Amino acid sequence: MSFLEIAYYPARDAGPVKDYLEALSESRPAAFVKLALDLETLGAEGLRSKQVGIRPLGKGLWELKRLFEGTQYRIFFCVEGGCAWLLHAIEKKSAKTPLDDLRLARKRMRSK
Repeated sequence: MSFLEIAYYPARDAGPVKDYLEALSESRPAAFVKLALDLETLGAEGLRSKQVGIRPLGKGLWELKRLFEGTQYRIFFCVEGGCAWLLHAIEKKSAKTPLDDLRLARKRMRSK
């Protein structure tokens, strides 16, 4: 049994992050595989994992970070009731995460 169930906002098995990952599997399969493995590791090892790049963003919001072939992938999530709820995903080119993306992730977390 895994430490955390991976769930997609808002419907557990469907949502914008699942759609994003499915599109990524078609457009950049190698990047998709890296993120899928990171999510599997997060599920198995939880927030204490040293195998994946995760960091707290405050007030219950977390970020899974993956750099692959020059692109920084980010998946924002929260943990509630034994589930890591995947709220929002982006690709970023600059060091700073766009505020609009953080706001959207926090809004989805509150409506969770």
